[in-house]
Amino acid sequence: MTGRRSLSLIWRWPALLAVLSVFGLLSALLGQEGLWLPLSWAALATPLVVAAICVGRSRG
Repeated sequence: MTGRRSLSLIWRWPALLAVLSVFGLLSALLGQEGLWLPLSWAALATPLVVAAICVGRSRG
């Protein structure tokens, strides 16, 4: 068994992706024009890209 990790190390990236997703959802709902739309697309696409990278690494 390898060394134990603290909870902050384990949950750092999932919490960051959750905050980014919430920001993306709120910016898509509240900001209907201007810079808000690209920000919401980027914020909502980032967790999907990260998931695709993780799946790709686990299979290859």
